[in-house]
Amino acid sequence: MKSIETFDYFLPTRVIFGCGTIGKVGQHSRRLGKKALIVTGRHSTKKTGLLDKVIGLLKEEGISSVVFDEIVPNPLSTSIDRGASIAVKERCDFIIGLGGGSPIDSSKLIALVAKDGGKCWDYTGAGGGRKPKAALPVIAIPTTHGTGTEADPFAVVTNPETNEKIGVGFDEIFPAVSIVDPELMLSLPPEQTAATGMDAFYHSIESYINLNHQPASDLLALESMSLINHYLPIAYENPNDLDARVALAWASTAAGICETLSGCVANHSLEHPVSGHYNATHGAGLCATGPSLLEYIRPHIAERLAEVARVMGAPESVIGVEELSKMAIVLLRRLQKNVGLDISLGELGVESSKLSILAEDAMRTMGGLVSVTPGNLKTEDLRNIYEMSM
Repeated sequence: MKSIETFDYFLPTRVIFGCGTIGKVGQHSRRLGKKALIVTGRHSTKKTGLLDKVIGLLKEEGISSVVFDEIVPNPLSTSIDRGASIAVKERCDFIIGLGGGSPIDSSKLIALVAKDGGKCWDYTGAGGGRKPKAALPVIAIPTTHGTGTEADPFAVVTNPETNEKIGVGFDEIFPAVSIVDPELMLSLPPEQTAATGMDAFYHSIESYINLNHQPASDLLALESMSLINHYLPIAYENPNDLDARVALAWASTAAGICETLSGCVANHSLEHPVSGHYNATHGAGLCATGPSLLEYIRPHIAERLAEVARVMGAPESVIGVEELSKMAIVLLRRLQKNVGLDISLGELGVESSKLSILAEDAMRTMGGLVSVTPGNLKTEDLRNIYEMSM
């Protein structure tokens, strides 16, 4: 075993995992206050009855709530600011993020702005990089198995004026409690099942090859990739398979922990401008650029990719690091094809004439992730990877 370098392990979120755990939301809300702002999207949690259920469970504990339902995929900084103003006006004690990654990320940022002031964009690097002192407590209730935001201190937001999509991370926005109930994910349609599942896969593989990888994240990343490789095609074909949903829910939370401990790499830098400018689904964007990035930097990560190939079921006859590292990318492309995400940037609407602009955007807004990517990538390398992904 190679010597273990110094690392930092910090995960203050209480994760409540398991089928039926949504019933505990009132119990875990009691210590946070008497009034909640519930942040959600416009449709899905209403259609499934989940929103009404949460409101009722809070009411049973004597907790009132206000609903803010303006969140859209790739959430906007302007929506965050409106939500924060409502939280302040209504004197909410805590925030509940109910839905996929967008509502939960938004709940974190609303909690930040409501408590610490200013505007949402102020806290991004492009907006001045304001450092928060505090945030309202957050309860995260994910209804998708992809973002891992229930187990990390990160949130992503888009500026509608510039189309810049930027991630921020602060210890203050770790959820106080995350309730991960796989039964809430049974209603996910196949295309969302695929996109969110692959999002979690890329969180895992990116943390695994990150220059800052560490022992705990390595173990979780390999398990997460193995589970997603096996169970994602099952859930894609049969959305009601509860065993698959349980496995994918844990894989996503594990991947979120990996993000917290080791972080993502340049694939997320590459994807953010794509969804920022073209409003692409995040998981689909990651699938469009991910295999090309891995091929581009494979000489620098061959040993790690060989381990990925092994947990993804590489034939025992393939034993050399060189062969296995190539096999990992083959198996990744096969997984994406099996869930309808064998996709190119061109199919997402990206024009070849914009690749240089996207590369510059990726480096400017998310250069921190490029710097922890093996291979010492520059802006021109990012453009090359975009070209390979077209």
